[in-house]
Amino acid sequence: MARPVTEIAFLSLAAGSNIEDPSSPAGQIWKEFCDTVGAGETCQRIYWGRQVEDPTVLHICIDWDSVEAHIAYTKLPVFPPLSARLRSLVDGKAYLIHVHFEPHPPLAVLSGSFSPVTEILTVYLPSSTSPESQKAYEQNFAKFMKVLEECGEGYRGYRSGWVVEELEHESLGGKGKAYLAAIGWDSVEKHQATREKEKFKENIGLLKSEGVTGLEMHHVKFMP
Repeated sequence: MARPVTEIAFLSLAAGSNIEDPSSPAGQIWKEFCDTVGAGETCQRIYWGRQVEDPTVLHICIDWDSVEAHIAYTKLPVFPPLSARLRSLVDGKAYLIHVHFEPHPPLAVLSGSFSPVTEILTVYLPSSTSPESQKAYEQNFAKFMKVLEECGEGYRGYRSGWVVEELEHESLGGKGKAYLAAIGWDSVEKHQATREKEKFKENIGLLKSEGVTGLEMHHVKFMP
């Protein structure tokens, strides 16, 4: 059975790309992209928002029926010109990954209607990490989320899963496995306040278990 997946694309927008204004040239291109892709038979839903730390970075998250369904969509005649118009708004890096969030869909943490701010946490592990260690890490991660549930100020819940692709990271010296979590918060300030709590600090080691080599974190304000 095909497994649902979430595509996550990271785009550095060119200066002046006001995609939030549907009357602007950038807004018209963006609306066309969302309307067209969203109408695709195998597209389940689209979420998007800007990174808090660097608002020029746009996050596009799309739930698909499967990785294969996404790839098949990119081969349809409608997609290449649509993608080319979207790329006209990009100035810098642009890359995408796929994540098997559990449970699916990640609506509760990727929609501003439910989570005003979303922490995006990516954890890196060596390519040699065994399935057993991956399972153990999932369990440790779930334990840490229980800690947030107990002590987190403004904590809204989470979705997490393994990234389909192997990713490059300086801590790996190349490519390796990655585990990604989307964690909902009332605000960045509430998240930061939680990080200062003793219970948080006492349990942070759970995130660094099973040979984790590095972590990256930022926040996104997804649209409702």
